[in-house]
Amino acid sequence: MSAGAPSDRAAIARRLEAVGRLDDDAIPIAETALLLSALDHPTADPAKARALLEEMSLAAETEAMARGLKTGVDAADADDGARDRAVLIADILHGRYGFDGDDETYDHDDNASLARVLERRRGLPVALGVLAMHLGETLGWPVVGVNFPAHFLIRVEGGMDRVLVDPFDRGRVVETSDLRALLKQVAGDTAELEPEHYRAVDRRAVLLRLQNNLKIRAAGRGELDRARDVLARMLLIAPTDWALWYELGLMRARLGEQLGAVQALEVFAANTTAEEPRRRALTLVERLRAELN
Repeated sequence: MSAGAPSDRAAIARRLEAVGRLDDDAIPIAETALLLSALDHPTADPAKARALLEEMSLAAETEAMARGLKTGVDAADADDGARDRAVLIADILHGRYGFDGDDETYDHDDNASLARVLERRRGLPVALGVLAMHLGETLGWPVVGVNFPAHFLIRVEGGMDRVLVDPFDRGRVVETSDLRALLKQVAGDTAELEPEHYRAVDRRAVLLRLQNNLKIRAAGRGELDRARDVLARMLLIAPTDWALWYELGLMRARLGEQLGAVQALEVFAANTTAEEPRRRALTLVERLRAELN
């Protein structure tokens, strides 16, 4: 049986559906990202990818021990500095294993596929952030994505301290002045830092952001069937993200898939609390049902 056989894809879909039922803090972020990427790269060797992740985790644990940093269950109450933890993660991920941001072919789909990122050692900020979060997960350190606009950052915590890190810039610790300059670059000269920009986002949101890159690029190329498929896989891991159901319904309508569009839009309408989008969805459902008759 080939790696891309329908039964294999069905098995991956079932595993992703299981992720969709997990509490957010129980989601294995790198493993889930690998499952998502397997839908695009069925010939990639998952054993090789997982072996590299395990090797990196072991290297991080060994180095943490050498530096006197607590790991595992002991790490929760340790007063190790956040900066020391961030430096170690950067030294392993970017120093020892050579991962870096791909600013030459930034928009290529490979940069959002963890299987290909592990092969190429290049990727988008969010893909590299997933690897940093995986190392944090292994070490027992709080490493989370943050709600910074346009450019994905991670937050590393230690003791009473926390630092923000740019995974696209070889794990560099980002100071407040850097954040302010970056914000003005993406949001305009009048933009100022707000508490919202430091807010942690959950693991599911990070994985959706990774997939959203693929969806946007596919739609931009006019590959609406691929954009639809990416939306459908996003819903496997986030089945109660009602906005995604609405988006999937619109995409299916654009593709002439009236029945699938109706089904997605009705799920959205039955669950959303946003009255105006609900009204628009039901209006479109009426029109699509008329086309089916």
